Amino acid sequence: MPKGGYRPTAPQNNTGVSATGGAGSKAGQPNRYMSGGQYGEGKAMAEQQAGAPMAAAPTGTSASPAAASAPPMPQLPSIGSLMDESNNPEEPITAGVDFGPGPGSDAMPRGLSANTRPDENAALVAQYLPDLIQAASYKDAPDSFKRFVNYLASK
Repeated sequence: MPKGGYRPTAPQNNTGVSATGGAGSKAGQPNRYMSGGQYGEGKAMAEQQAGAPMAAAPTGTSASPAAASAPPMPQLPSIGSLMDESNNPEEPITAGVDFGPGPGSDAMPRGLSANTRPDENAALVAQYLPDLIQAASYKDAPDSFKRFVNYLASK
């Protein structure tokens, strides 16, 4: 006689069970025993949970009242693509670059400049390099970090 599988003659458990794996049912959130408390607190917590049950999942296909009263989403204008007409027709597309028509990089804001302190940065790397080498020697260190430290040490 087969022992498993689908058996239409076997008693069926037709209770409403949530798809969350037993974390809920059609009657709402089940009460849970919370371990680790003082003696007698488990019973008090169970009574507290039973006194204020969580809401059951909504039934039917009707939309929630909050969704029905929400204003419609506004239609935003298209942002366009790289090949669209320029938004600034009086300014060439190469403005801010050191080639082509228009102003060069001197027209860009001051905060967008290249690294102006390479000597200070090299001194900082030299100061922290022994610690970085030690951290790269750990067996748990990622290979990308080891490659980065090797790159810094070679400079």
